[in-house]
Amino acid sequence: MKHIAGFFIAVIAIAALSSFCTMRWIEARHAAAVDPHEWLHSELKITPEQHQALEPIETKFAEKNRQLKEQMRAANHELAVAIGKGQSNSPEISAAIGKIHLHMGELQNASIDHIFEMRAKLTPEQGATLLRLAQQALDDSP
Repeated sequence: MKHIAGFFIAVIAIAALSSFCTMRWIEARHAAAVDPHEWLHSELKITPEQHQALEPIETKFAEKNRQLKEQMRAANHELAVAIGKGQSNSPEISAAIGKIHLHMGELQNASIDHIFEMRAKLTPEQGATLLRLAQQALDDSP
């Protein structure tokens, strides 16, 4: 009888642990699925009028972001090919790294320009919040 009770207690403990882990996993997936722009608009309490004014700015940035990320992917591919040739510090590796850094810098500049372009359409309080959130994001990133 003691073995049966121990078995059921172990099953209940495993089920509870499994449930806990599953809930944590679901929460983590949900947090990762949040659209950053939707979150930002929620944090800033964007009005419908502001949303309409920000839409062309968002569209322009989304296209620039897409282009620059595609250029970075291409440069990463060039780097992969250069590495595949097996020569350390080759001109091809240096050129690919230079392209990656160039596009990363362009993306950073585009992001900063985007923040200040958005800020121009916000109230002073919203603008201050936007800058604070941008500062936090930079401080929290690697």
